[in-house]
Amino acid sequence: MQTLRSTTASSGRVAPQRMAPTARPRRSTVAVRAAAIKLYTNPGSRGKITEWYLAELGVDHELVYLDMRKGDHKTPAFLAINPFGKVPAMVDGDLPLFESGAILLHLANKYGKLSPDALGTAAQWTLFANSTLSEAFFNDRQRPTQMPIMLSTLNDILSKKPFLAGNEFSVGDIAVGSYLLYLPLFFPDMDLTKFPKVWEYMKTISARPTCPAPYKEAMADAMEAAAQRQGGGSVMSKLFGGKK
Repeated sequence: MQTLRSTTASSGRVAPQRMAPTARPRRSTVAVRAAAIKLYTNPGSRGKITEWYLAELGVDHELVYLDMRKGDHKTPAFLAINPFGKVPAMVDGDLPLFESGAILLHLANKYGKLSPDALGTAAQWTLFANSTLSEAFFNDRQRPTQMPIMLSTLNDILSKKPFLAGNEFSVGDIAVGSYLLYLPLFFPDMDLTKFPKVWEYMKTISARPTCPAPYKEAMADAMEAAAQRQGGGSVMSKLFGGKK
């Protein structure tokens, strides 16, 4: 389960309690251990992708939210982790990492304990998501021609197996699935039901308990819009928008 730890210490003082003359202070036998992993992120960044995978792995970690408006990402301490001043970035023990894809693959290798072949497949889908798929979706010049090709091909792949790597949900599904779940956020009027296997896949992965809330909310809105389209629109449109 994901563990969030506060990075802000309290400045208030606690008054000491009186002890009975015979009482002796007890020493705690429980050691307080800081999480080995710190993920630096921001609600509007691709940090949600790495948050999702950490939650899936159940690895103890600390989320550090940077306020970009205040310039938290430009402080010397953060630039020592990512000299480009971008999020997400992560520290795992003494290892600093940036780029969401690199973080995913590091986590898959170290904590997912994938076989060499499975790690190769994970790298394939992660690199595809962060390069080919991202460009096809969010590059204005490529989107008109490349987005339909990407969605059609993914639809064909998902018609043969439930997840990208086979029968089990994997890190590749988080990498690619996150970009698919961005679509309702950025293109709320887009009708994804034209790609039925992709649409079912998006509903399946967004229903996972670990799926980030913004993806779930955007998908819920997309499902409601799809239901209205399939039902012929709202009650008012049925009453007044019929054929003349």
